[in-house]
Amino acid sequence: MVKNLAGWTLLLTFLAGCSVPVAQIPGIPKDHPANKFYEAAQQGMLADKVCRDNKGDPSIPTGKIQKGENYTKTEDLTAGVFHFRDNTTGKEYLGVSFLQYSGFLQIPKVCAWSEKDRG
Repeated sequence: MVKNLAGWTLLLTFLAGCSVPVAQIPGIPKDHPANKFYEAAQQGMLADKVCRDNKGDPSIPTGKIQKGENYTKTEDLTAGVFHFRDNTTGKEYLGVSFLQYSGFLQIPKVCAWSEKDRG
């Protein structure tokens, strides 16, 4: 019985990780450039250029956001998408996490949009 339960738990955990990602960021207008970037980020690794092409800013260090150094994460919207604040300026941002190619390295990055540009 315990083996059966463990097997089912493992299977259900695996299947939960295989769910279809949301097509659009909840609470963000459909025509916001972050939605187009979010869709591209779900497909694979990107370059900073794709972020900039979608009117985003890839220069904010993701590590500082995660560690709370000068930035505060204020709300998670969906997997990899969140609101955060620059503690120095008080400016609010929408951030989309992505992986960037750099040779053989995969570098975690954030593409950010100022809240005034929210749509």
